[in-house]
Amino acid sequence: MARATSRSPANTPRPLFLILPLLLLASPLPAVGQSLPGPDADLPAALRSSEPSREPIDATPPTGRMFTLDEAVEHALAHSGLVAAARAETAIFAAKLTAARWEHWPHFKFDTLLTPMAGQRGDPMNGRTDMNDWGIFSRTELTGYLPLVTFGKIHHLKQARTLGVDVGRAQEDIARAEVRYQVLKSFFALSLARELAAVVREGRDYFDKAKRHVRKLEQDDDPSFDPVDKMKIRVYDAQVMQHDLAARRALALAIGQARRMVGLDPQGDADFATRPPAPIEPRLTLALDAAIEAAVRSRPELTALRRGVAARRSEIAARWAAFFPDLVLVGRFTYGYSNVADPQNSPFANDPYNSFSLGGGIALRWDFEIGKKLAEWREAKAQEAKLQAQLDDAERAVRLEVEKLFREMEDARAMLAAQQDALRAARSWVLAKTDLYENGLSELRDSLDGLVQFFTSQMTYLQAIYDYNASVAALERATGLVLVPGTTPEDQGGPSARESAE
Repeated sequence: MARATSRSPANTPRPLFLILPLLLLASPLPAVGQSLPGPDADLPAALRSSEPSREPIDATPPTGRMFTLDEAVEHALAHSGLVAAARAETAIFAAKLTAARWEHWPHFKFDTLLTPMAGQRGDPMNGRTDMNDWGIFSRTELTGYLPLVTFGKIHHLKQARTLGVDVGRAQEDIARAEVRYQVLKSFFALSLARELAAVVREGRDYFDKAKRHVRKLEQDDDPSFDPVDKMKIRVYDAQVMQHDLAARRALALAIGQARRMVGLDPQGDADFATRPPAPIEPRLTLALDAAIEAAVRSRPELTALRRGVAARRSEIAARWAAFFPDLVLVGRFTYGYSNVADPQNSPFANDPYNSFSLGGGIALRWDFEIGKKLAEWREAKAQEAKLQAQLDDAERAVRLEVEKLFREMEDARAMLAAQQDALRAARSWVLAKTDLYENGLSELRDSLDGLVQFFTSQMTYLQAIYDYNASVAALERATGLVLVPGTTPEDQGGPSARESAE
């Protein structure tokens, strides 16, 4: 019997759809988030015949909430542990600021005592303790002071605490930017995983059709039947199953990762509305200089460092002011009473048991621990110098990072256009070779080469889409600007992989 790959009369139709399993095996499926092959709307005529539905492998209708990209980002920002931790840190700084503001208000201290006491009888000249007569003794004291002049201590303390709150808010911005970036990456990966699931499902359907066709050739004793094809199909069946299982696993994990990124149970029932992979259209068009300037101006990491440096400078000023005294308004109220102590009527007698006093005035308070204060002042200066050095280095690093990411985005954009053109050329190639093969004017190997190049171009184009979208998201994270649009087709201006092949 003649082999299926041998030359046959021109009027003998050739089952070209048998090639598709070879294609799936010739190009191993990549991991989710790197490059994932997708289907094409313009398959050769033999492959388009009885084309199966393009449902994902996991076609179970979602039962939970459906999230768009914008809704997923909003939900993640509201429920992210990273953002919650940053908010808690801001709350700590805000509490310290509140404490610093209270330094301007009066400070009070209240003490009271109630105790049994033996009788105290007599006067200052002739006094005695009567152990047979017991009663109570009560003493209450209220003292307070109001800062009048502190030589800037409270002012610089409040300024440092206010800047600390700004640092906390910048840390919240850092957390929000990181959460948004991770959600974007999970959406891109999920979109590609679904495309992979669809193409593997379609490949499995075509492979099953190929098995049925070979079985029919054998039953009809067709001269084009080759027993070796049955052996190949058994080998290919196991390999297609491997890709099938890998695609199912990748899709399940991609959905779980997306749920985790938005703060949901990875094994829950929430789902996400994604399009087939398509290049996004950034909201802003940036030149390199503008991108670097925006990053230096808006990057939350740099904002946090700048506020931290300013806070350290205020702390230095507060430490220096600690060398000077405080001028305060003081007051005291004292009341003592005992039912077993004789009152002393002389104003010159000290009567701690039955007393009443109220007074106030202006006082000078001065702490002379010069050595300790000098060490604290020097420590504050060293901390400020350390933070300033970190800021200078961070600014240089951000400039270089933005330039790197900007050039990567431009390169990805250029490769996207080149791969789109290559995909169209590969489509024309495979159509021409297919037509020749179906009319018996070329070898199966020529058609196979064209089909391999076509599907390889599709995979490469999808890789270019992912690289470009990821580079835009990374540049957004680096500059502090919003560049990635939402998920609606109107918001994503680029063509999908299927549209690009047309």
